[in-house]
Amino acid sequence: MEKPELLAPVGGKPHLIAAVSNGADAVYMGGMAFNARIFADNFSDEELPDAVNYAHAHGVKVYMTINTLVSDSELARAFEYCNYIYGAGADGVIIQDMGLARLLRKYLPDLPLHLSTQGTLYNTEAADTVSKLGFSRVVPARELSLDEITKLAAHCRSLEDPMEVEVFVHGALCMCYSGQCQMSRVTGGGSGRTGNRGTCAQPCRHAYTDEKGNSCYALSPKDLCLIERIPDLVMSGAASFKIEGRMKSPEYVAIVTRTYRKYIDLFDRLVREHGDRAKEMYSVDEADMLELRQIFNRGDFTEGYIDGNPGEDILSGASPKNQGLFLGRVIAVIDSEDKVSEKDEKSAARGALRRGRELVCIELDRSAEDMGIGLELSDGVEFRSEDRDYLVNSPVGNVCTYMKDLGDGYILIGDFDRGVMTGDLAFKVTDRKLMDRALDAPERKLPVTMQFTAREGQFPVLVMTDVRADSSVEIVADHRVERAVKAATDAERIESSLRRLGDTAYDPGLTGTDVQIDDGIMMPLSIVNRMRRDAAGELLGRRLRSVISGRSPKLSKERTEEIKEAESLGTDVLDQDAFREKMKKGGVRPVPLEEFMRARDEGREMPDNALPYILNISRGKLDGFIQSRFDEIADACRDRGILIGNIGWIERFRDAGVRVLGDYGLNVYNRQAELAFEELGAELYMPSHETGICDERGVPLMVTEHPVSASELTDRKGEVHRIRVSASGDKTLIF
Repeated sequence: MEKPELLAPVGGKPHLIAAVSNGADAVYMGGMAFNARIFADNFSDEELPDAVNYAHAHGVKVYMTINTLVSDSELARAFEYCNYIYGAGADGVIIQDMGLARLLRKYLPDLPLHLSTQGTLYNTEAADTVSKLGFSRVVPARELSLDEITKLAAHCRSLEDPMEVEVFVHGALCMCYSGQCQMSRVTGGGSGRTGNRGTCAQPCRHAYTDEKGNSCYALSPKDLCLIERIPDLVMSGAASFKIEGRMKSPEYVAIVTRTYRKYIDLFDRLVREHGDRAKEMYSVDEADMLELRQIFNRGDFTEGYIDGNPGEDILSGASPKNQGLFLGRVIAVIDSEDKVSEKDEKSAARGALRRGRELVCIELDRSAEDMGIGLELSDGVEFRSEDRDYLVNSPVGNVCTYMKDLGDGYILIGDFDRGVMTGDLAFKVTDRKLMDRALDAPERKLPVTMQFTAREGQFPVLVMTDVRADSSVEIVADHRVERAVKAATDAERIESSLRRLGDTAYDPGLTGTDVQIDDGIMMPLSIVNRMRRDAAGELLGRRLRSVISGRSPKLSKERTEEIKEAESLGTDVLDQDAFREKMKKGGVRPVPLEEFMRARDEGREMPDNALPYILNISRGKLDGFIQSRFDEIADACRDRGILIGNIGWIERFRDAGVRVLGDYGLNVYNRQAELAFEELGAELYMPSHETGICDERGVPLMVTEHPVSASELTDRKGEVHRIRVSASGDKTLIF
């Protein structure tokens, strides 16, 4: 049972330092284009090499996110950019677009490809296919259960070209299967903001009104937290534990990374010391859970689909934002305009209250006190009402600038904007001390050992070893050791000089230095210092060079121009007009596979133009249906073909002699992606809905496991969205 990689999110340089300092084994980050968090700080071309070298100097891998769909006009630039980051030493790229993946597999075969969760992989059949397409790691759909993750990880390890499985363990969830959401693109009022292109406007976090007139956050999930399930996930065989949050603060990255580092290491130690008893001995301290909740939670956490569909428990409830920690209830409000008796103890701070502001008296919740949830000056406080409509009236609050303990579980705090009412609930949404110490982690160092030898009449020698890289350098000074005329140099002074590695990536620890010298010699410390600097510099250089050793060099400018010409990038493009004309003329009527087979079972003839299709998300009942009746389905579809919107079933039907037509769920957005699926045996019927092309089925804005109870939802612009259940009965479709 191998210890999994801890993979942390990086939005900019402060996030990178936070992730590295707090124990990440790897980080994922984006450049200025082609990544699904384009509104993060990200890294310019000029900043990237230093960022990669910083991570590698501290033993941390770097995966670059190129996880958007790429248009034909962008494809050459995207390929050139991947060539650039390959040369900068990236340890892998996270890819969604199959056209770009085709080019990278063909021309940069040494660059590891990771299939993004935007690729919507959820079954072993899809794993078989993407392994052949050159991927070395997959990030499956976040809707998978623990059993499914375990099965997928075992299957991926058994492949001829094994793949790793990376799973999300903490952070924001999408309500829709990633890669299949069109909600932002369609409801964005023509803004063009879309998740598949890196600019999602997060309509799932907006309020909706159901058919009964009730306002709710019907599509906003809580954040995922699987820290208590680390033993299960380690035993599942997942190779990498991923934290979501490239749009979060450096403090968030620091706290979440250090907490998961602590518990991954804890379980690893328990396994080594106690074997099979490790899981029952594993537990998470409540103080650590409080820090995770305090730094960000949307109405506490969810464990997502790890144990199956959580139903309504997955929703964030009254707010899609950070909800903080519950403090207590407001029992009195003192306004700056009120006339208050000087004898009133609860108004003792009356004179300090600014005009137009309020002091608030809170009765602290006993359970909050028991858990150690307290309040201090400079903490952020928010007040929410149970009686008023939270969706209409935003919560009131800001930083606490005054506080007095009134005893017996009551506190007086201020000063706040007007609007707080008696009976409101008080929450601590930021903890100033937690934020201040979040970035206090010492710089991460790599362990080294040093052996220094100085013999009279010989040249001194320093051997420094990078323990984790198992790499050693030997530095021999050009100064012979002489006998001391006056004061001799002792071993303690030499050791002190050797250990001055503070400005390097290395640390000798408590026992990593061995000094062997003759008595009575004179050894200039300036020479010792130079030997130390030279050894550390050479070790670091070796570490950085080792990242790209053994792989082909970056493609030259001349070679990339040849490739662009050979692949006709920018000239051989996806013929969207032809697809639009085909859809406009119609003639083909897509029918859900389940309905098609039901008609056949009942002896009903289907029209000649009926084309059975597999929903873009077949996980669950539809996959089970196909597996149990595959031969019958293949026979029934052989003459007319089958429309497939997920990568998992293409090869199986192709090998059975069935004509396979690629559907919109494959997210084909450029000619190279069309070619990639043609090479798999799928003739493209409809490209991605990102092109704006659709047929009589319309555009499903979301496909979700969540059983939305409403029959329709009206958004804030008055658009009505129909809620439908898939033919298999286990997916919700939102139109």
